[in-house]
Amino acid sequence: MSWHETLDSTSVEAARIGAGGLIEPQWIAARHQTAGRGRLGRKWVSDTGNLYTTALFPITELSADIAALSLSVGLAVRDSVIELSQGRVIPGLKWPNDVRVDEAKLCGILLESGTSNETHERWMSVGIGLNVRTAPEIDAYRTASIIGLAPDIDIAPEDALVVLEGYFRKRLAQILEQGRESIIADWMDATDQKNSQYRAQVGRGHFQGEFAGLDEYGHLRLRSASGEVKTITAGDVELVKEGFLDASRN
Repeated sequence: MSWHETLDSTSVEAARIGAGGLIEPQWIAARHQTAGRGRLGRKWVSDTGNLYTTALFPITELSADIAALSLSVGLAVRDSVIELSQGRVIPGLKWPNDVRVDEAKLCGILLESGTSNETHERWMSVGIGLNVRTAPEIDAYRTASIIGLAPDIDIAPEDALVVLEGYFRKRLAQILEQGRESIIADWMDATDQKNSQYRAQVGRGHFQGEFAGLDEYGHLRLRSASGEVKTITAGDVELVKEGFLDASRN
């Protein structure tokens, strides 16, 4: 594990290392980020006391198991939060990779890949921002932190990474030994999306429907009011509030 006092972004640092050809499995962590990044280029607020880390490792190709890898990382974070909070915080999972409590975001996960400029080897990075101590104020959504939910527990980011690394290894081994089906089953047991309506971007339009589980690859399925089922492979998925549903029926 490579710890830095300050980085622009652990994901950006991982991309620099990957592009330079030094693609041995490693963890990059920072106590503070000046330009943290989330999914779709969004800014990730990086308050001191939280965990900002990226796992970097070589890959041979981008396979159909990538979606299951994303799910497995969410499960590993959830496992870690349960242990770190001594079982007092039990997060839910939202597709594709949000870890949250009562719809308040506890962790963000960012998967990226690239190719070395030197060796042309492929690499993948998994960036993880876990709200350990503080829940940053963000206009777009609610946030939570482990210590905010269990205030008498003291957790250092360094300790959180040690626990996370262990569960990360465990969940990756699960994919290799038991297949993505076992990851999908565990994720379905842990998700808090059941019986909820979502709106997803599909191409230039949107599709709205009830959560209908995952397909065999770990992609999201939504069922519309007419019974049409759409598989969502990427993009934003937003909860449709009850008031919006009532208005849409009038």
